[in-house]
Amino acid sequence: MAGGAFTAKTRKYLWSLDAVDSVTQTRISYSSAFRDECMRRYNAGESPAVIFREAGLDPKIIGYKRVERCISRWKHAEQMVLES
Repeated sequence: MAGGAFTAKTRKYLWSLDAVDSVTQTRISYSSAFRDECMRRYNAGESPAVIFREAGLDPKIIGYKRVERCISRWKHAEQMVLES
């Protein structure tokens, strides 16, 4: 994928992962358990690419930018919770 729409084969693969709640041609919704675990590990100093790869979400498949945006969005959400 990395930059375009997911193929039917890629969507089927992504659907099979515990980390994924849903997939469309252009979007992935992640499970809350994966988001929580990802941020726990990220905050402990682990690489986002490694975390995603170990969950079966290789950045070569889903795109490195998607990984960066997820971490940024989830960090922002954590900060908003802490500030409220």
